[in-house]
Amino acid sequence: MIKIDLHTHSSASDGTLSPRSLVKLAAETGLSALGLTDHDTVDGIDEALQAGKDFGVEIIPGIELSVNWEEGSMHLLGYYIDHHHLGLTEALQTCKLSRENRNEKIIARVNELGYSIKLEDILKLSPDGTCGRAHIANALIQSGYFKSVKEAFDKLLDYRAAAYIDRYRLQLEEAIQIIHDAGGVAVWAHPGNHSKINRMLELLPTWIDFGLDGLESDYCDHSIKLRDDLRKQALQYGSIYTGGSDFHGLNKPENSLGRGPEGSEIDVNCLRMLKERMEERRSS
Repeated sequence: MIKIDLHTHSSASDGTLSPRSLVKLAAETGLSALGLTDHDTVDGIDEALQAGKDFGVEIIPGIELSVNWEEGSMHLLGYYIDHHHLGLTEALQTCKLSRENRNEKIIARVNELGYSIKLEDILKLSPDGTCGRAHIANALIQSGYFKSVKEAFDKLLDYRAAAYIDRYRLQLEEAIQIIHDAGGVAVWAHPGNHSKINRMLELLPTWIDFGLDGLESDYCDHSIKLRDDLRKQALQYGSIYTGGSDFHGLNKPENSLGRGPEGSEIDVNCLRMLKERMEERRSS
């Protein structure tokens, strides 16, 4: 049976495995195809593509963008992107500068709350990658303030927590266009993670009119019921569905590579439909 995972993160963003080590683990886990979808960066893709050749794993070059929708923020997955596309790399540079600015503000807020960490502590944890809240959480752990990334997020860093600070994001329609311009397919990431999922599903037809290609149904934190409901929603509108473990290594140890809802394997049809939609976009 073909095993796949279309949603993973490396040390180029907030995962703990290098792109090469991630691909090696995928091969050892028996995966035939792996999507690398680091947050707001494509810096790990070249290494992953080479590792895919070395270890016999098909690599789907991807990204996970933080974007704004009509009533809040969400994540958008881009698959089969040309990761050297100028429009994409320029947009990512803007996002990177926004992250760096937010990191400084969060650290100042954390210091005000009595936690003594420095920007240098964060940069040491990702010398070649994109730094974000997960790195701040790990710096707090190393300083003895918390025992896990989850605890640090719950106490300080998560949305509405004491040290949370917002940042610049692309608008949804704009982000979809950037992904399409880079030759990619745009997919709504982990719908079940949103408290406003019902409202968001009401807007799904509008987003499809923007060019949204599908949604992520076979996601690790979704129930089987939600997975099946989301698959039906996608097919109802002529869209595709995808799936992934959201693997982050030790930063999310509960997420196992290749596993979707309730520990199930990710439906290989996710990859089939993704490829078909990519071919449709490129031939149109």
